[in-house]
Amino acid sequence: MYSIRLRGIYATALAALLREHSWRVVQPPPELQAITDVADRFAPFDLEVKDREDRHGVIALGTPDSVNALKELLFAELPDVICIPGPAELGAIYLGIVHKRRAWGYEIDLGDFKGFLPKPELDRPLKKGEAVRVQVKEIVHPQPIVTTKLSLAGRFAVLSQEQGVGISKEITDTEERERLFRLGRKFCANGWGVIWRTSAYQRDIRDLQGEIQRLRQQLPMLESHPDEGIPGKLLPGQTTMMIEFPGGSKHALDRWRARLVPTEPGYHRHHAHPADHAQPLVGQRLLIEHIKVRSEQSITLIGQITHITPQQITVRREIKGSGLYDGLNIPKEPGDYAITEFSCGAWHYETRYYARDGTLKGVYVNINTPIEFYGDRVRYVDLEIDVVQRPGEPAQIIDEHELQSIAHYVSPQLIMRARELAIECAQRLNARAHGRP
Repeated sequence: MYSIRLRGIYATALAALLREHSWRVVQPPPELQAITDVADRFAPFDLEVKDREDRHGVIALGTPDSVNALKELLFAELPDVICIPGPAELGAIYLGIVHKRRAWGYEIDLGDFKGFLPKPELDRPLKKGEAVRVQVKEIVHPQPIVTTKLSLAGRFAVLSQEQGVGISKEITDTEERERLFRLGRKFCANGWGVIWRTSAYQRDIRDLQGEIQRLRQQLPMLESHPDEGIPGKLLPGQTTMMIEFPGGSKHALDRWRARLVPTEPGYHRHHAHPADHAQPLVGQRLLIEHIKVRSEQSITLIGQITHITPQQITVRREIKGSGLYDGLNIPKEPGDYAITEFSCGAWHYETRYYARDGTLKGVYVNINTPIEFYGDRVRYVDLEIDVVQRPGEPAQIIDEHELQSIAHYVSPQLIMRARELAIECAQRLNARAHGRP
């Protein structure tokens, strides 16, 4: 089975889940050392998982097989998890072409996508069209961050253009640090330094030397690109997966974490958004974080709270602009407004659109992951399929093709649940229209 290194607020919950399925948790953080074998403290790993910047999910980095195995396991165990392949491989090295100059750096054409090279990474200005060898340093939206300071990573060591010898801070034994320092000085050559990873601890010198030799064999590939004017990949990096934990997944991870340590209700929700969780008041504004599976399409709406309880928030939005209401195909008019009711943990919410005089213009039901309440905002991931109803007409399910378009990123069970929810909501709207409860 695969070995995995876990970091961040989801580490304990994921450790409980993965150990249940015979995964090996290695290089554990302090909070996990009591439940892992001593021999695993310095073992190499196939896969690393760490918090995303927004803390509503994690980034998985590793071999293609291990990343895919993690995805399939999460699909089986978490009700609404979303797994999106990263826009780039972390650590991949490219021949890039300077595309545009920006205020804080350069946009670099890498062939299939563009990266951003910050000015502090450079010791001189670049010209448009200039070829430059860069490495993906950080996976961020909308463009991965790249660097000109190249490195080649193995399981025990990293060859780095930063000359000298580096040693993982996890290796604290003085004699072992001295041994690795001597070996590193011996292996430094041709302007490349050596960084010993945690897994180098007490590793046989033949293993360490063999890995350095394998890494050095890759160096000629950095100069092998046939045409300096065409961008492209020189060496692959780690497969990346951007993983979203919506409300249902956070709740499930709370239960997994509780198997190992006492866990307060809503632990992962509170730690994902640690700002003030005080309940807002009627009249205050509420942010509506409408997250799309394709994150670049996500939007934030603003409404005014008209009614609130611990489990439900009603907001009013004044409709701006012109055109047609999505799905309803009814014109937007001056003075229109929308009333939306959000229930904590609900897999859908209903919005009613009204004309200035209070006449109902249509109903729109959004199907989504369980709604999360965060003080001044609500958050959910849109599942694309929706239900609409115009006055005097039966409810209609729309955008089923959009639901199918996200099937590669969510579990088959979630696709099925979204369809079933849409059917239930349509039936409920039709029953209401006929005066039935």
